[in-house]
Amino acid sequence: MMPTSTWDPTTMTDARIFQQLLDQEAKELQEKLTNLMVESIAEAENKILECRELLHKEIYRLSIYDKDIQEGFSEKLMDLIYRRVNIMNQKFDCISNFKINYYLRHHYDDDDDDDLQQDTLSIPSVSFSPTMIMGTPLHLLTEEQLKLLNRGPTYVPLCHAYVSSSSCVSMKEIIQKQYKVLQHHLSSLFQKCQMNPARLMFINNEIKNLYTNIFSISLPNSLRQRALYEKHLVQSIREHFKTHDLLLRRTADRRNVFYLAHRPEFEEKTNEYMKTTDTFELCKNINEENLQETRDYLTKMIKSLNEAFQEMFHGKTNKNVFDKLYITIDKVELPYLYFLPDISQKDDLFVQPVVVTQHSATARLAHFLDQLLRPVVERQLASTTFVNGADFIRKLNDYIEQPQHRLRPTTQFVTIKISNFYTMVAHGTMLIALQDFLTNYLIMPTINNISMGRIIRLTALFLHNNRFYYDHKIYRFAKGSPMSFPLTETLCNCYILQWQKLLVQQPLIRDQFYGRCKNHFIFTWNGTINEFQTMIKMIANQNSDIHLDVKMGSSVRFLHAHIENQNGTLYSRVYHESTIQPYTLPYVIGHAKVVHSHWFRSALIRAVRYCTSVHDFNQERIYLEMTCLANGYTLEFIEKQIDHFFKHFDAESLRSSLDQHVYNKLRRRLFNFISEQRNILETNREAEKKHERIRLSYLYEYGPKRQFHEQLHKILSTHLNTSTASSKQHNKLKLILTTKQPHSLNALLSQQKPKHELLNKNKLLL
Repeated sequence: MMPTSTWDPTTMTDARIFQQLLDQEAKELQEKLTNLMVESIAEAENKILECRELLHKEIYRLSIYDKDIQEGFSEKLMDLIYRRVNIMNQKFDCISNFKINYYLRHHYDDDDDDDLQQDTLSIPSVSFSPTMIMGTPLHLLTEEQLKLLNRGPTYVPLCHAYVSSSSCVSMKEIIQKQYKVLQHHLSSLFQKCQMNPARLMFINNEIKNLYTNIFSISLPNSLRQRALYEKHLVQSIREHFKTHDLLLRRTADRRNVFYLAHRPEFEEKTNEYMKTTDTFELCKNINEENLQETRDYLTKMIKSLNEAFQEMFHGKTNKNVFDKLYITIDKVELPYLYFLPDISQKDDLFVQPVVVTQHSATARLAHFLDQLLRPVVERQLASTTFVNGADFIRKLNDYIEQPQHRLRPTTQFVTIKISNFYTMVAHGTMLIALQDFLTNYLIMPTINNISMGRIIRLTALFLHNNRFYYDHKIYRFAKGSPMSFPLTETLCNCYILQWQKLLVQQPLIRDQFYGRCKNHFIFTWNGTINEFQTMIKMIANQNSDIHLDVKMGSSVRFLHAHIENQNGTLYSRVYHESTIQPYTLPYVIGHAKVVHSHWFRSALIRAVRYCTSVHDFNQERIYLEMTCLANGYTLEFIEKQIDHFFKHFDAESLRSSLDQHVYNKLRRRLFNFISEQRNILETNREAEKKHERIRLSYLYEYGPKRQFHEQLHKILSTHLNTSTASSKQHNKLKLILTTKQPHSLNALLSQQKPKHELLNKNKLLL
């Protein structure tokens, strides 16, 4: 048994470095193998295109001959036909072998593992799939345990709720527990519709009976066996982590990859972060003796907030505002801090703090303030803001197409990243910036009848009361606020406005392309190097609190795009960060297959917008297809997404011929699609306000989902039509149902939430 009671960093260093080298070599080999597969796919597709072109030429040649001339098929065409039949047969064989041997990650079939291992085509020692990052050699995980962990934090073990409950829990009890999520969403919906209690009770019972009847079914034996196998595998991994003092985390880059660390080593990094950071401030140490005192301390904070709200918004005229802000003490949950591994630097491990703020004391206040401030701040920044990468690349293309803004052969691109964007200044400085902003840019002295003075005071209450738990201590934010609140970004945008105006007003930038997305800035530059260095030095000296990372060149990377000035011609393509493990899917929460299908479509759209060359787009398409294959998605899944994409945007001919002119039309179509998407989004928002578009989610693991969706839609359409709408509105009703799967590997194994009595639900203020 490996010793785990003590940890000696001097003896660990060599072993850890050796493990990292092994892990790096394995990943490099995996990447090379997958790249070779991508090259093979590209070569095969090119060969198919050549054969198709030859076939079309032969068909055209035959079509122009006189009908009276009896001429048989040429040798070339006959050879092409025979080769095509042979290729089709080989393709079916390859697909079959591919599915059996390289189902590159998930084995959802019932094939026997021993038979697979005996197959001469299998490669058991090397995987095409992305794998977990090994930050420590101190583990004895089995091959089966590693296979499960390599599926990543998104993966949901099959039917976990069905097999994790004790034998005394009935199926009915499991279903009733799962139904509570849907019941909560239905209650919110019916409250908005203002339905009478009798009808409300009738509808609730009807939907509950539907849910219970449809999903109260036993698992087939094959699914139950697999669910039990994965349950026991998860339990064995937990025990192994506990025995060997290991810690599992998803990576900070939001990819579907785990990082395995030795807990003492990881905690050394987190403790060092807490010692050196000026973002957090210690408020209180917690021990068994002062537990009640700590509860009283937190209760007093909440009561003082409510008293401040009462003082500012007393009276009937302000009751609506007060109700929005009032904190119900027994519904508050204490936020907590945990850390994710930041692997952006290959030579060292950094940690990224994450504060979980759901149901925190300041959550309602943050939402209220953001609704007030965001529209005002965004109006001032709209002309220079990129909503996302697609918006950026469209505006850049529109800019350089204007004759007066053509790229010169010497034009450079400049990118600036504010590395401390969310923690730039102390709260006092942030409040002064907010006051200056409101004074300078508000036409009226109020926003939605809330005075500037009250907005400043509410913001101060928000900034000063973001407390959280970490390592038996209570901390608060001394700079910035939790990134989970949209208000945090709104306040940072407000603060950065004056600095940005100073930059934009520089004479050498006024006529240049300029914009920003969050903490990333880009502009074109036609001045000299000395002029640029002088300007950047002056801008940096104006505000030493802002930490700048500046890059300039004829080619730069911005918002995952490679941008290049090729002698006065813009060239762009998708850029993949070298520090991110290739062929990885994003980390998602919810129904992974549905979310990843949306991601795949969005990634294809982004590829067209980013890639100026049809060949670069084609290469990116193959990369995306291989990413899905490497993560266990079927060829049928991929083909369905690809086929829908090209049909929807009227570009099916690109599947048979990489024509740059056709591709350019597709790019213009997809740039225009940005406006279409915004219009669709606005239409959907209006429909949701009128209850013509309804979003509901529920827990789901097994059962006839489609049947449930159809019958639920029928029930809601009937009753909402009867109670609030005409038959025309009834026909408009659109129900958006999404499923939740809470038992992901991340939830089951990462242990992000600390164990402490203050963090137990409903026990914070006992």
